[in-house]
Amino acid sequence: MYDIPITTLDRKKITLNDYVGKKPVYLKFWVSWCQPCREQMPHLQKTFEKYGDKIEVVTVNLGINDSLEEIKVIQKEFSLTAPIAIDNSGKLSQAFNMIGTPYHVLIDMKGNIIFKGNEASSQLDRTIKLLSASKASSLPKLAIEKTIAQSALVDVHEKKLTALFFTSTWCDWYLEESRPAISKNCIEGQKQANILYKDHPELNWIGIASRLWTGDKELKEYKNKYKIEYSLFIDISDQEFIKYKVKKFPSLILLQEGEEVFRTSNFSDSNKISSVIKNFQKKEEL
Repeated sequence: MYDIPITTLDRKKITLNDYVGKKPVYLKFWVSWCQPCREQMPHLQKTFEKYGDKIEVVTVNLGINDSLEEIKVIQKEFSLTAPIAIDNSGKLSQAFNMIGTPYHVLIDMKGNIIFKGNEASSQLDRTIKLLSASKASSLPKLAIEKTIAQSALVDVHEKKLTALFFTSTWCDWYLEESRPAISKNCIEGQKQANILYKDHPELNWIGIASRLWTGDKELKEYKNKYKIEYSLFIDISDQEFIKYKVKKFPSLILLQEGEEVFRTSNFSDSNKISSVIKNFQKKEEL
C-alpha cells in the first residue's frame, strides 16, 4: 500500500514510501462536504503547525463528489497550510480500508501503523506527541483489516446492454445542506434509474452502492425508501468503483460487450438517457 501514488494540489506525485525510514506520517482522509471533517480542520492545522517539522502531515481528499475549487475553498476557509493530496484512483483509501471520513492514520518511521480512528481524540493527540518525540516504538503495531474479498458484482451480458448505476445510500439526505445540487441530483438520479429500469427491463441492470457509511441495514432502508426493483449491491471492497473510475455518484454507465459506451452523472433529462439506450439497441439490431 505504501507504493500507491497520490497527487498533491501542486501536481506532485508522492507515495508513503517517500517517508519510510525518514519521517513518521500522519494521514488524514477527508472530503469537503463531510461535516465532522470541517469541524476537525482547526485541529488538523494546529497539529501541522506544532509537529509539521517532525511528522509528515498529509491530508488526503478522497476526490468523491469534490472538485479542485471546492477543496481550495476549504483550504482558504481554514487557512490550511498542511499539504493536500487527492486520492484520484481511490486505491489508497481502499488499501487502508477507509469506510468513513474523517479517518486518521499514524505511521511510525519504520512504516508501522500505530494509530487509526475517526475522532480527533485525546488518544490521537497523545500518540502524535509520542510519534514526534520518537517514542512510538513502545506502542503496539496495528494491522489494517484486509478488504473483504468479493466476487465481481458486474456480470457483463454478451448480447444485452449492461447498465451500471453507481450511487450511495446517503447522498440524497446527507448532502442536502452542504451540497444541495448534488443532493438533488442523487434523488433525481435514483428516480430516473427506477424509471429507466421499468422502461428498459431488457437491459442487464446492476446497482452498485458505495461502501462509505453503509452496511446491510442502510442498504435495505435505501432500497425500501426508493422502492428499487433491480439488484443493488454494496461494493464492500470498493473494487467496482475503482475499476470503473467512478468518483461522482450517482453515475450511470452503459457497457456493450464489456466496453464502456456511455457515462453520465447528469440526471436532469431522463428522455435524453432513454434516447441513448434506444440508439445503442438499434445499432445492436443492425
